[in-house]
Amino acid sequence: MDSGLSYEAEKLAARLRECEEAFEALKAAAEECRKALMDVESGSAGPGEAISKLSSFLEALSKFEHELSHLAASASTILLRLSPPEGG
Repeated sequence: MDSGLSYEAEKLAARLRECEEAFEALKAAAEECRKALMDVESGSAGPGEAISKLSSFLEALSKFEHELSHLAASASTILLRLSPPEGG
């Protein structure tokens, strides 16, 4: 009987890859934000650039959270498939 676990395992791996990609984008956005804040602090840039970079950081964070929620949902699905039915 096909339990679908191999499909779920592949889906879990794909979700993890998506999380990794989103996290790399988040790290890059955080670094850009850091640089922009340092430029504002030093007086070499105005706050507009930092606001733009912070906005990009928040977008990247939202994307990461979205992908992380998919990963959690996949793990929950696997748990349900592995759990014995109640009363049986």
